[in-house]
Amino acid sequence: MRVQLITQLFDPENAIKGLSFVQELARLGYEVEVVTTYPSYPGGQIYPGYRMRLMQLEIIEGVRVVRLPSYVSHGSSALKRLLSYASFSASAFFYSLFLGRKPDVIYSYFPPMVGGVACAILGSIHRRPFIYDVQDLWPEALVATGMLRNPRGVSLIARCVGWVYKRASAIVVLSEGYKRTLVTKGVPESKIHRIYNWCDESRLKRSDPSDRSRSSFDIIYAGNLGAAQALGSVIQAAQLLQQDGERGIRFIFIGDGIESQRLKEQAASLGLENVEFRGSVPPEAIGAELSKADALLVHLADDPVFAITVPSKTQAYMAMGKPILMAVAGESAEIIEKAGAGMVARPCTPASIAETALQMARSTPEQLAVFGAAAEGYYRENMSQKNGVEHVSRILALVTEKFGHA
Repeated sequence: MRVQLITQLFDPENAIKGLSFVQELARLGYEVEVVTTYPSYPGGQIYPGYRMRLMQLEIIEGVRVVRLPSYVSHGSSALKRLLSYASFSASAFFYSLFLGRKPDVIYSYFPPMVGGVACAILGSIHRRPFIYDVQDLWPEALVATGMLRNPRGVSLIARCVGWVYKRASAIVVLSEGYKRTLVTKGVPESKIHRIYNWCDESRLKRSDPSDRSRSSFDIIYAGNLGAAQALGSVIQAAQLLQQDGERGIRFIFIGDGIESQRLKEQAASLGLENVEFRGSVPPEAIGAELSKADALLVHLADDPVFAITVPSKTQAYMAMGKPILMAVAGESAEIIEKAGAGMVARPCTPASIAETALQMARSTPEQLAVFGAAAEGYYRENMSQKNGVEHVSRILALVTEKFGHA
């Protein structure tokens, strides 16, 4: 079966359904063509070794990857972000229509909505089914991050997304909350498949942390430093701990994003000695960095749309076998509590984050080890790439069979 994966986000960027995903599909016998653009996420600059060209064909470990031009923008401007999505979707559409290999199934992964519209039209032209992978609920996520406030714009996007849902042969969602929400929007439950995101397990190479200094309890956050993450509350939690004389707890931020500079300025203005920014690290080095942590932090803004999601870093953290400080309401918190994988704090509540961090720091090494083992065990049983790809494979077979009988 020939599968065309259309995604603006792909290796060497940290994409969940990236190179390792298509390699697993290839091992199951699928012929996969990836249609993507030139890597620039999250910093907004084209990665070294790449330059924007009309088209670039790569064969990466046996996988055919076609890179196409797009407008690069990962900033706070909704218009520029939409232009970035639209430019890539247009490039992917015309390539797939005139130059690409005709697939048996089209898999739309990223960007949200705009990519879905392009893939829905391609599916109609090629008379092929398409699978719509929902990583962000639009327009809810845009409203929650403040990128969209105009009621007419919200209504227009909602209608567009609803049209894509109707055209999709199957819809993949990352949480039960997303599934429930789509059902309330009138999407038939039979076409919605909940598949937890996994992490790129090949990149999570652990290092031996035994040689690190034990003078501090290090809580590490690794990922995008953006508006949705609302990490200013974590900086305020660090301030509370420092004011109370709890200087043995450190918050370490690894990554970059549009809020990076503001967060650094906030920490500096408060004179915080228990906050450190390490910037971005190569994906292959992230496992070694996470290995040094005593606990790993997940935080999102306190908004209803985030209460029904599961941030992708959750899976990477759990796979690392580390205790998790989960400061996300709803389904994410429920997973950590069910797994016994760490402790839960209220998001955007500095006092709760500080108190939970203190409780974790005062836990015995044995208790922390129990948290870590439970996290890893839950990931292997419920969220691993192997389980996820096998589920995707079943959906591919299902949609092609149904489409053939339509």
